[in-house]
Amino acid sequence: MRKYLVLIALFWSISIPLLAQGEIDEQKRVMFRDESSYAGFLNSNGFGLNYRYGFWRNAWNQFILDGDFSYVKHSKEVKTTVPYNYSSRRYVFGKQNLFWELKGMAGWQKELFRKHDKTGISVRMFYSGGLSIGFLKPIYYEVYSFSTPGESVTMELMKFDPAIHLTPYNIGGRGPFFMGFSELKVVPGLTAKTGLSFEYSQKDAIIHALEVGVSLTVYPKEIPIMATEQNNFLFFNVIMGYRFGKIVDISEAARAKSRKERRQDRKSQSSSQPYPSF
Repeated sequence: MRKYLVLIALFWSISIPLLAQGEIDEQKRVMFRDESSYAGFLNSNGFGLNYRYGFWRNAWNQFILDGDFSYVKHSKEVKTTVPYNYSSRRYVFGKQNLFWELKGMAGWQKELFRKHDKTGISVRMFYSGGLSIGFLKPIYYEVYSFSTPGESVTMELMKFDPAIHLTPYNIGGRGPFFMGFSELKVVPGLTAKTGLSFEYSQKDAIIHALEVGVSLTVYPKEIPIMATEQNNFLFFNVIMGYRFGKIVDISEAARAKSRKERRQDRKSQSSSQPYPSF
């Protein structure tokens, strides 16, 4: 819990200076617009990437399509090392499967406050819901058999079995990452999320935003991440992330431009965008 409080404090320490008023924004704005953006995020049980496309429906609202790909950890995971094998990779004792989520969602984003100067900030509220597809991949471990204490006899790559591996004594580390993909299992579920986006770019055609929110994902059965702990079928998360992207000009004049002209426009917009100062 402490690390999430530190992340929240850091988020607000970055956001608050962006609220300061500054130079009046007199730049020419794109009137017929959509938004295309990417985000990296941390949440309560992992991390991931997001892609979002926003269709402007009126002056204040966008219809959004969201795609998330994230890695999910169990709350009781603790990494350990093998004391007698310094070349081994760290592992989580009792971890049975790696778990990833691929989410497809649709929803709305509403602009609550619009910035009026270059150093201002726009505040937006977003919410979306849809389907989540979970992927479970079994983990293999290097398991040693001993004839006498300290004497290695054989090494075998095995899945974690709580009936056999009562202690980490005979585990020599994680096996190859790609081993087990042929046994991949798919679990469908439902997901929803909501939050606030603080957009602070000084250029109208460029998007820079900090986001904070919550998400809820539900599966029809428990997800067996750990073999030694209670697993869950419901995942509630606090989300914090950074978003970057561009405004998509959907006017007829913009559509009439060649691909080369559009690429030159994007290049000139990007080169004139200063790095954000925190």
